[in-house]
Amino acid sequence: MARATRRDYYKILGVKTDATHEEIKKRYRQLALKHHPDQNNNSKKSEENFKILSEAHQTLINKKKRREYDLSRTRQGSAPRRDSWGSDWQNSAYGNYSSPPGAESSRSNERQRQRAGSPFGQGFAEEDVPPDPNRPMGGFDLQFMIEVPLTLVALGGTLPYSYEKYVNCSHCEGTGAVDRKPCPECEGKRQVVESVTIDVKIPPGVADQYTLRVEHKGGEGRNGGPPGHLYLKLCTQAHPRFKRIKNDIYADISIPLQLAAQGGPLQVETLNSHRTIYVEEGTLTGEEYRIPGEGAAIMWGNKRGDFVVRFNISDN
Repeated sequence: MARATRRDYYKILGVKTDATHEEIKKRYRQLALKHHPDQNNNSKKSEENFKILSEAHQTLINKKKRREYDLSRTRQGSAPRRDSWGSDWQNSAYGNYSSPPGAESSRSNERQRQRAGSPFGQGFAEEDVPPDPNRPMGGFDLQFMIEVPLTLVALGGTLPYSYEKYVNCSHCEGTGAVDRKPCPECEGKRQVVESVTIDVKIPPGVADQYTLRVEHKGGEGRNGGPPGHLYLKLCTQAHPRFKRIKNDIYADISIPLQLAAQGGPLQVETLNSHRTIYVEEGTLTGEEYRIPGEGAAIMWGNKRGDFVVRFNISDN
């Protein structure tokens, strides 16, 4: 089950509770471009806020997690959580680009609490001295969820994956200026958003919801800094015929009444091959036939689980 939370992810993203998948995706991209740490001098506050924004997106963009979140939200009530700066997410920059009445006073009070050592200010303290824009800075880590077919999760392989990330502007070579004027391509920001596609190597037998780290495939660093990493949470797609239980693969197969009564050979499709099995005489609905070594790979090893056929007797 999704962990309990007091954050209102719908208000964080500024979308309605019945927002579609595309609406959520579009809204997240708008906010991510505006509030990404790379666009805010990598301040600690923007980094923490971006993590919360990503958390909201990852929950609402996944059907299963969204259902669990909506259920917990109904049980807890939909009162928004008050975060460290003292204002509701509904009134923050993520839910509304305009500042609410009294926002400046609220921010002033929050800064005073931070200076006084208030625990609500931890991780959100404003930087007194602006960082040197020319110092080497590492790229930001990226986190996404990726749906992977059951057969690929079970046996391993590669899967192409496309995503967007910040890269150094090629027009100004990441300097932000051309002929001492702001670069027209990146508008002086030194980086631009670019869509990239990589081949993700899926380990054989990897568990559902496993987070895979792809080194140096996150946002590019500035001024010679190292790139960030890419973290992908692997979500197994439902298969129309197969179901995975640990390292075994189960398949429900219907057989005619005559074959069940008299017995005989039957060809079945496994994950990556076809096998001929023998149906015993007098087979009943619910009985199983186990094919050793035709299931999912045991993680990081060469062994595999079993392929289990569960019979269903049809009248035909």
